[in-house]
Amino acid sequence: MSVRVRRAGGRVLVMRLVDWDAEDAAAFEPVLDALDLLTPYVEVLEPGVVAVPLRRGAGDEAAFCETLIDTVSGLVDQDCLTGVADGLFAAVLAAREGRIVPAGRDAAFLARRDIRDLQATGLIDADTCETLRHLGISTLGAFRDLPGQAVAERFGAAARRAQLLASGQLARPLVPRPAAPELTATDTPETPYATVEQAVFAARPLAERLLTALDERNLACTRVTITARTGSGMERRRTWQLDPAISAAELARRVRWQLEGWLATGTASETADETAHAVTVLELAPGGLIGLVAAGRGLWGDKGARDVKAEAALRHAQSRFGPDAVQIAAATDGRDLDERFGAAAWEVEHAPPPPSGPWPGSLPDPLPTLIGTDDAVAVLDATGAPVQALARGDLSAAPARIALGGKQIPITAWAGPWPVSERWWSPAARRYARLQVELADGRAALLVCEGGQWKAVGWYD
Repeated sequence: MSVRVRRAGGRVLVMRLVDWDAEDAAAFEPVLDALDLLTPYVEVLEPGVVAVPLRRGAGDEAAFCETLIDTVSGLVDQDCLTGVADGLFAAVLAAREGRIVPAGRDAAFLARRDIRDLQATGLIDADTCETLRHLGISTLGAFRDLPGQAVAERFGAAARRAQLLASGQLARPLVPRPAAPELTATDTPETPYATVEQAVFAARPLAERLLTALDERNLACTRVTITARTGSGMERRRTWQLDPAISAAELARRVRWQLEGWLATGTASETADETAHAVTVLELAPGGLIGLVAAGRGLWGDKGARDVKAEAALRHAQSRFGPDAVQIAAATDGRDLDERFGAAAWEVEHAPPPPSGPWPGSLPDPLPTLIGTDDAVAVLDATGAPVQALARGDLSAAPARIALGGKQIPITAWAGPWPVSERWWSPAARRYARLQVELADGRAALLVCEGGQWKAVGWYD
């Protein structure tokens, strides 16, 4: 299924906060309330960045931008930049410089931009941009001039959509249109949700229901409108832009941000009747519908039956033992073994950041497959005397065997030692040495000597 997207009959203004803390999503709500004083519709692209539709001929765009900047600065004491263009992508880039792109000049404005600006589409990653640069494609104009079929074949449907955005040919209206009733996911609890935690817990299955309804029709959405109604009759509504391939966990996280923002601005303030501010209706309405192939997901993005069953089992474990019960591990920055790996709650927290580069003194791959045992051992020389790691970085004698669990096991090969001196300037300073040994029983271990004591911190397959 394909959807023809026509250019809106107006312009787009994008506002971004200059010094916004992206981690504090809930605190963005006061800024949105300030913008509500100026325009009936605000679309959140991400915390700190919003888009506002402007009608052609409605007035002086520069004057409106100044009014918006003064309003935000006066009410929430935040500096911001604005950008105006015919299309959303051009407006996002213009907002980085505080520019107003003349009507009909989006293509010329985009053509001179660096190829890295493709990342602002959310469809292209940094590695793809570098690949294009190595191919001699350094500007959006050069990317725009590539054959569309070749871009789609080489980089996929998502890159083809990014190419259309870079050429100014693809746009979508910001003015929301009502979603089909059967696509809107609504939750009306028997007992209203008195806390944000209760509402967020319900948002996860609600998000899954919405995405399932879209998948059944081979559709994806590029934005969703979150609506919450309270017992007092108050209704709050906000629209977020989405990645078409968004997961239910990420969509539920957007709901959390929004509910926490409304709570922080007094939607759920304390009163004598607490039920007046309890959430009685929670609704997710999709917008900007596109086909799965156009969204870049294609036919290979579907989950198999095994994946679905595995995820169901993991969610069952979370429901019984808590959201932190299921952890995912990932390699991250660090030198010591306990620093080389991080963990995060599955589909609740962001995964640990990947390694950012080489760490001097870090243990080379392959790493031990079993860590954390910290078995106390003694390293002995051929005469049975203890072997010590000396301050100058060598051993007092050649290691011949280790004593572990009441037994002495001969060492058939060893490598090292590798001395490490960390944070010598602070109270947390450490000095230790590492030694790899192969044992006569077929095992291999990573040994560490610290404070004169040896221990096995890792075992190799």
